[in-house]
Amino acid sequence: MSFAEGYVDVATRLVEFREKHPEGCLQPQEPYEPIRLITVGERVYLQYIACAYRTPDDPRPGIGIAWEPYPGKTPYTRDSEAMVAETSAWGRAIVAALAADTKRGIASREEVQNRSGDPLAAAKARAWGALKKRKPDEDNDALTEFTKAALEARGSSLADASAATWNQLAQEWEAA
Repeated sequence: MSFAEGYVDVATRLVEFREKHPEGCLQPQEPYEPIRLITVGERVYLQYIACAYRTPDDPRPGIGIAWEPYPGKTPYTRDSEAMVAETSAWGRAIVAALAADTKRGIASREEVQNRSGDPLAAAKARAWGALKKRKPDEDNDALTEFTKAALEARGSSLADASAATWNQLAQEWEAA
């Protein structure tokens, strides 16, 4: 598998973060100085430290740090170093908050959600795991669409399905 194959980009992680934590937000650790210049030897970097707050009063947000070489070394990063550092830090903070993964398959959705202590997250993880066993050759997008259809048939959605609904799906999929 190549590096890019299975990589979950920051845009996708942002969507996953919003789905899992609709009241959450991303903020710089130091709002009044979000970018700092760091010099190591003769090299200069822009540093951005991001916090992924799952709730407005999250006592332990996910923290992500990014250092971007300054000036940028490619046509894509030159003159965009601050934005690249910010986006990179956001992606890392979301991963640190256990709201997304950087690659499919490193830590499964089930493993992360089962450790959260959240009954709804555990029920979702159980259903997702049962579905993956039932349809092992399907990719995550196909499984998500299948799950959406199953929930809609019950008059629910990914966003508002209860733990009981997810557990019912899991039972059905485990029995199949």
